[in-house]
Amino acid sequence: MATRNRTAITVPNAKENIRNTKPSVVPPAKGKRAVLGEISNKVNTLRGVEPIDRSSLLQKKKVVNKVLATKPAVNVSEKPPVQIVKPVVKSSSITNVNNATNLIDQQSNANVSQKREGKDSFSSDLLQFEDIDEQDKNNPSLVSLYTNDIHDYLRTLEKKFPIKKAYLAGQEVTPKMRSVLVDWLVEVHEQFRLMQETLYLTIAIIDRFLQLYRTIDRKKLQLVGVTAMYIASKYEEMYSPDISDFVYITDKAYSKKDILNMEMLIVKTLDYSFGRPLPLHFLRRYSKAGKALPIHHTMAKYFLEQSLVHYEMCHYPPSLIAAAALYLAFLVIGNDEEDEGKVIWTDTLAYYSTYSKDDVLPAVRDIAAIINKAEDSKYQAVRKKYVHLKYMKISIRPELKSPIMLSIAAKSDESNL
Repeated sequence: MATRNRTAITVPNAKENIRNTKPSVVPPAKGKRAVLGEISNKVNTLRGVEPIDRSSLLQKKKVVNKVLATKPAVNVSEKPPVQIVKPVVKSSSITNVNNATNLIDQQSNANVSQKREGKDSFSSDLLQFEDIDEQDKNNPSLVSLYTNDIHDYLRTLEKKFPIKKAYLAGQEVTPKMRSVLVDWLVEVHEQFRLMQETLYLTIAIIDRFLQLYRTIDRKKLQLVGVTAMYIASKYEEMYSPDISDFVYITDKAYSKKDILNMEMLIVKTLDYSFGRPLPLHFLRRYSKAGKALPIHHTMAKYFLEQSLVHYEMCHYPPSLIAAAALYLAFLVIGNDEEDEGKVIWTDTLAYYSTYSKDDVLPAVRDIAAIINKAEDSKYQAVRKKYVHLKYMKISIRPELKSPIMLSIAAKSDESNL
């Protein structure tokens, strides 16, 4: 009982000391976190300043060979000679062994080809590429040891969830309706201030759903669009908009129950699989491999978002269209060399993208044709978005009307005739 009435001993400056003491663990910064953003690395800002050292890999091989050559031989204890008797083998057994050996060789070759996407257009063994993850080995957040395997896995996923060319054929929904919907969703995305990945995933969900569920009428197309963005927000955002916000954005044309019912239909139709990779995932990787400046990276994103609106571009794989967007950005800005193709699509870009220059050029021409007509197009949401200083006013840059851009767009128009 005596201890209850005892006054507590206080230190006058204790609170002040506690207030001035900094915690040993720094809390994580608040803000939006991009899915796969860190592992694809930030955009390099040294393009044109630091030349690509293509001899670094060859020098490493020479050092390894030199070490192996100077390695002392291992002493092996001598054994008495043994007389070897060669067994008699029938011809049938030799044939079986040869067949088994050939089967093992075929399997090993198949595994190697699958790892690098089985590209026959060029041989990665002959390329002198740079290890772009060499400087990131001490940064655990960039997981440089697994980055190549992660992107190889993303390429297998994009093959698992393809978008077929002209998939709207025979449906009530037309390509023009789809373009109007996507153009409106770009404005909604900007108004909600959502992440970039949310917009790309929204369009991917719409295309995959319309490709599988072919009985959607035009009255429910907008419902499909807002529901796809509602799903993508819950998948990508840390704080997704409330369902009432999507009801409000449609001017109450649909109720909460309508959106929830459509959400269940989309989720079941897509078999709960929303892991299809986005072009943005590959673009970050290619920008690092090509030592892109922020102006190149931003222009490539402008090309990709313009491609989202146009139905004729939705069948391109995300990895390919990202490579084409960056190629066109390099071609338009800051390239004064005579042979533009060799300077733009370096061995390092070819290795990390698994695409050669010839693989990329058809998509490059289609993107150039879209950008050439963007000023006169009915769909202005992306162009108005990239007018702002936040996006470096990319959509009104004079390079988009350069002779080389016009010539590439003309080639696309000729091929479509």
